[in-house]
Amino acid sequence: MRTSMFCPSSIVAAGLCALGLVQVVQRPAPAQTTAETGAEVCAEPQRAVDPRLVGLWQRYEVLHEGDPLRFYFFHPDGFGIYRYGKVGLTNTHSFDYDASQGLVDLRFRKTDRTHTARYRIEEVDGREWLVVTGDPREDLPEVRYFRSTGASADCVGEMLPGHVLKDREPEAAAGGSLGGRLWGEEERYATGGMGFAIYQLQAQAIDGRGVGWFHHGDYDQWVTETLTYRQQGERLALSFTLRHEAQTTEIAVRPGQGGVRRLTLAEDPRDFWRGHTYRDMGPTFAACSEP
Repeated sequence: MRTSMFCPSSIVAAGLCALGLVQVVQRPAPAQTTAETGAEVCAEPQRAVDPRLVGLWQRYEVLHEGDPLRFYFFHPDGFGIYRYGKVGLTNTHSFDYDASQGLVDLRFRKTDRTHTARYRIEEVDGREWLVVTGDPREDLPEVRYFRSTGASADCVGEMLPGHVLKDREPEAAAGGSLGGRLWGEEERYATGGMGFAIYQLQAQAIDGRGVGWFHHGDYDQWVTETLTYRQQGERLALSFTLRHEAQTTEIAVRPGQGGVRRLTLAEDPRDFWRGHTYRDMGPTFAACSEP
């Protein structure tokens, strides 16, 4: 028999992607009562996970900036993400799932909507394919995804909830350099949940150019866009690749509470050009940035 995964949920958030982005979310199972004491105990959620399904499944081959991108990633612990958009600008939805006997139940965390789809796995010319009937994200009778292997699949796994910034203390950094750091903020909503905005800036190359990403959303759904940047003293030039936007702003890097640095952009292009201050959330990952 297949085990239902849908039970009440509570979100425990702590940071997304090397980014401080999303901590693992575990939804408590319905409380049970012990016969001896009548006290409530919290049972571990029972998830059915088909090991053949675990991994990264892409719909398109991607090579260039702007290529269409869509994939499912299924983590062995019963959660995952669906990402779509184009290389350089994507939207990501997180979900919990149960999968067995050729059926997968998906519960998308942001909306709490549930879907059941039928799937099978085929091998054609040495490549594995996930064939989905009733895909909740595609208006087609049947959709095919190929298994992605190597660095891309490994990086997605490392960047998912529970694998990034878990029990991770930011390393102190001195001076005014921005590269190799995560600059972000979190804000708890009165209506529930927590939002974030994070500039993920990789170290600058010898010519002064750096690449990075801007992540914005909450711990269940977020947008990521690729950028390039150059820093010269107290000026920062930002270029957002796919939207063909460029802006230069005055910046200031100052120590804050507890010695944690603060980065202020006089005109933040991702906050409608008002001044915005982000804290240093620690070093970014050099190897696993964005798949």
